[in-house]
Amino acid sequence: MKNLKNIFQKTNLNKIPDRYWDDNKIVCYYPSSGYDFRHIFFWDYYCGKQNEQFPEIYIHTDITCLDFNPYPKEYMDPGFRGMYQVLEKEGKPLPHPLIHNAYILEVFGNGNSIVIKSWNELFLNDDVFYPNDKLYLFSDQIGKNANKVFAIQCQLINLEKDVYSLGKGDKIKTLSGQSHTIIKLEKRHFHTKILVRDEKGDEWFINYNTFIYPTAKQFIIFLFTMENSNFFYDVLIKNNIKIDFLFHINDGGASFGGSKTKMDFIYLYSETLGLKKMIIDFTLKEKQRHFREWEDFNYFNPKVKRHPRIRKYPEIIINEWKEKKV
Repeated sequence: MKNLKNIFQKTNLNKIPDRYWDDNKIVCYYPSSGYDFRHIFFWDYYCGKQNEQFPEIYIHTDITCLDFNPYPKEYMDPGFRGMYQVLEKEGKPLPHPLIHNAYILEVFGNGNSIVIKSWNELFLNDDVFYPNDKLYLFSDQIGKNANKVFAIQCQLINLEKDVYSLGKGDKIKTLSGQSHTIIKLEKRHFHTKILVRDEKGDEWFINYNTFIYPTAKQFIIFLFTMENSNFFYDVLIKNNIKIDFLFHINDGGASFGGSKTKMDFIYLYSETLGLKKMIIDFTLKEKQRHFREWEDFNYFNPKVKRHPRIRKYPEIIINEWKEKKV
């Protein structure tokens, strides 16, 4: 798949479904991703509207995103919350939610959500980490989780399409693989519960995020906890990895990110990367000095309710996004 598989050692590769390595898969790259997963909802909306292929491969780079957790406990699976509270009470190290099954990455309009199905750490063939620490504005804050790679398998759950389409008697499996029979659905946005019966005959209500849905969009995030330009030159360009979509809204000096080196130079490599579409946040006038002319470039300007400096990412009003072709 666009040369990405070749950069990893064999350890844990067998845990990644083969379909993700197909060359026809659309790849989206998001430098300085942090905890922002709004673009996945956008591509779901946009590709459905334009009848285009949904990206199933997401590459995220952020060197500090595993060093803290901005999400409240309410985003966690009930089992995870219990374990979190016990460890917190005992003063033991807490597992990070981005590398924990059943953690809810993001909840978007009408209760649609992204849920982690499973995760695995991967290992690069070549040691390309530890660049000059002057690249970092917060180099003294880089923790033990930096310079790692995680493959996070997820599903995008659409309540109407994936959940409410189910009926009494339908079979469904949990994230852990246990089979259940649906007895009743409680249709309440953000609090959807499913009354199920397990193989032993026991019945109880379970949150809809606990299950795997055959109709839900399945995708994978390759999270590289490394500095953006280090990843770009020493992994992406060096290995001729191709990127179809670029999401560039939270990066570098002027974009409120931590890196001193802004990533606008990516645009100069558009032909090398094979870029087809971009989402960018600043005005075209400000970005334009970095552009080279190329076909099918799209500019999107999301309307948001809150300032991007606020740690809680603003919601995107998808229907009000503006698209401009350059």
